Amino acid sequence: MKYTYKSCVFIGILAIFCCFTDLSSEASPIGVLDTQKVIKSSLAARSIRPQMEKLKKVYRTKFKKTERLLQKTKKELQKQRAIMPDDYSEKLKKFRNRVRETQRQVQNVNRMFDRALANSMRKVHKTLNNITMEVAQEKELKFVFPKRVVIFFEESSDITMEVLRRLNKRLPKVKVIMPKIRPTSEKK
Repeated sequence: MKYTYKSCVFIGILAIFCCFTDLSSEASPIGVLDTQKVIKSSLAARSIRPQMEKLKKVYRTKFKKTERLLQKTKKELQKQRAIMPDDYSEKLKKFRNRVRETQRQVQNVNRMFDRALANSMRKVHKTLNNITMEVAQEKELKFVFPKRVVIFFEESSDITMEVLRRLNKRLPKVKVIMPKIRPTSEKK
């Protein structure tokens, strides 16, 4: 089971905590946060996807154009193979180099997309963590556990909606910034 070890650790910590803490007070010293729900529902995280799609569309169009040019060049090379066999091998080598270079560019752009997404989500997670800390301090919580590792909890311990409300207010949108694409050496 995936969470067996985590669950055992959680239960152990909770048992130790319960032994040394008076739980009879009104305020619950433990908070529960459904992180996945907050991320999925937050305006900031939802604002990232359309921006990523727009960026991908721009690059997809660029690479489609390059792909068409390469296909055209390939057809021309196949025609020239029978006519000029001497030049063919050199032109084929240049063509293969162009194909490899284009493949490197596509891989580089894909890495930049991954980095842009990670940087944008990092902003959301950082703000989420700060807000969670604030709510925990305001409610005098000793622990905040992710909901996925908690088997049972009182509804009053759930701080998910409060954290989501504050996250939407503080960070309604994240601007996706595409990192600079490192130029690759072009061989012709």
